[in-house]
Amino acid sequence: MITRGDVERIREWAVRRGGRVTFVFRGYRYRLVIGRFIHAEDEEGRTVEWGRAFGAQLPHQVLSSLPVERIVVREAEGEKVLRSLRELMELVR
Repeated sequence: MITRGDVERIREWAVRRGGRVTFVFRGYRYRLVIGRFIHAEDEEGRTVEWGRAFGAQLPHQVLSSLPVERIVVREAEGEKVLRSLRELMELVR
């Protein structure tokens, strides 16, 4: 279970590192992206309306309810692909 505080911690980490974290969900066409701000993207990387992608759910609710296939972490040093939220939280802490 991920909390609102965890999402804020991920955002702050991404801003400090000048990067972005993209959550790809299994069987779902939209992605949640955390960088300077939190937004939704489609499979092509285009920004889409939050309501269209995730409805009224908040970011921490989306991460708790949809199965994460992979997490792509992009920063100045390069790109990493993580398999779970646990791996990401260890990286962020």
